[in-house]
Amino acid sequence: MSKEENKNAPATEEKAEKVMTKYDRKMQKRKEEKEKEEREKRIMTGVGIAVLVVAACIVLSFPIRSYITLHKTFITVGGENLTRVEFDYDYLTVVNNYISSYSQYLSWFGLDPSKDLSEQTYSGDRTWKDYFEEMTVDSIRRSKALKADAKKAGFEYDVTQEYNNILEQQKANAQASGVTLKKYLQANFGDYATQQRIKPFLEEAIYVNAYYKQLSEDKTPSEAEVTAKYEGDKRSYDSVDYRITQVDAELPTEPTELADPVEETETDAEEGEEEEDTTYKPSQAEIDKAMADAKAKAREARAFVKQDGKKVTNITYSSTNSIIRDWLFDDARFAGETKVFEDADLHCYYVVEFEKKYRNDDPTAKVRILVADTENEANEIMNDWRNTGATEPAFIELANGKYVENSVAEDGLLENISRDDDLYVELLDWIFADGRAVGDCDVVVTEDIAYFVVYYSGEDKPVWYNTIENDIRNAALTEYVDALKEGCEVSDPDKNLNYLVIKAKEEAEAAEAEAAEAAKNEAAEDAQSSEEAE
Repeated sequence: MSKEENKNAPATEEKAEKVMTKYDRKMQKRKEEKEKEEREKRIMTGVGIAVLVVAACIVLSFPIRSYITLHKTFITVGGENLTRVEFDYDYLTVVNNYISSYSQYLSWFGLDPSKDLSEQTYSGDRTWKDYFEEMTVDSIRRSKALKADAKKAGFEYDVTQEYNNILEQQKANAQASGVTLKKYLQANFGDYATQQRIKPFLEEAIYVNAYYKQLSEDKTPSEAEVTAKYEGDKRSYDSVDYRITQVDAELPTEPTELADPVEETETDAEEGEEEEDTTYKPSQAEIDKAMADAKAKAREARAFVKQDGKKVTNITYSSTNSIIRDWLFDDARFAGETKVFEDADLHCYYVVEFEKKYRNDDPTAKVRILVADTENEANEIMNDWRNTGATEPAFIELANGKYVENSVAEDGLLENISRDDDLYVELLDWIFADGRAVGDCDVVVTEDIAYFVVYYSGEDKPVWYNTIENDIRNAALTEYVDALKEGCEVSDPDKNLNYLVIKAKEEAEAAEAEAAEAAKNEAAEDAQSSEEAE
């Protein structure tokens, strides 16, 4: 090949033939490492972005969940959207009130408030959580319906003072519990509860309660209505006094000659089986014999019931044993008349002597009460009352303000108290003591060391009148509020409330069963018609 030809040869061929030196190999390796580094950098940059995105999602999920809880509609009641925060506030208010009211009976109900309510069966497919959620929705329906009605009626009420009183009490409770106000509110009204978030709920509750009080006053019956109700239904509102002796049948605790024959059976319980109740169950013949003996004793006791019988006074028809009440409240009764009654279920006889029937004209009383945990606290309440004027308005201010948690009711007021009410004897003795006057205030200590600061507000209407007045008013209020609630529909498209799912299922099953029963009856009627035609 000539020099000229070699000059024009392809460059690739020259490279191919070039011998790789040590330097060339070093540079080639460095280049490869650099390219690898660039590739890994690009990969790690992509991974880094992905990691940052995931981390951002984790961080952002907290405010997102918070935003959903605070703003997303949980359920709709009466056309008004409720967030989870508002529902939790109402739900926990219902739960806390229930637990507080029935604390002594929770174990009887099978309820342990320290455990998950959704894991504790209430009835059938319903859990206690379902039960409380249903109660909560009913309470919300009532509140929203009353609020809408109040707005429609142009009802106005300044909630400022009552709200401030409640807020101050919440702050005091938080301080006494050793926690911040925020922690206290979260413990009582939900994880997202804060003072500002629950403020509108509290203000609404105060407003609705004020409107309900106004409705109650508006629906108080006139004296003519009360009198007419009494004249038309004296049996329900009169009282009777009588004496009663109970004669129990002496049932045998082991077989007698009247016992049923005993079949030979295995006496020992099989392994793994529970042993049967060994209490002797008398035969019907033995029961009849014991009852006949008791009846004879009861007839003899008629002559002594006036001296030996237990005296029962001021008892109304609804409170009287159903076996004897129709006889006692019959207008034909006369003083000293006696009769023997059989109670087959309890295996006994009642010997009853009628004394009198009458309208209870005893006056009732109005008092205001604050409950104290200790004697020192009771004395502190008394001192605060004296230092703020020692008047009824001063007591009301304490009941709605500093001592709102000690108050037995709104304004601390209990009305229509009678001598026969189920209150502490010491309280009743103080209220109905001779010479009791409006303005009297004292600390009453009960036998089991409970402390009450009691203010006497005065004599109220007679027992019979108050009873009828309350019955008429409560019936009117119930009818009115129920009608309002009927138009207050609940919407739960996201199925947040399990009780609604259960209820829908039950209604569907009931409708299906009713349809099946109707089809069965129709088929039976068709068959009967065919037979008659033939």
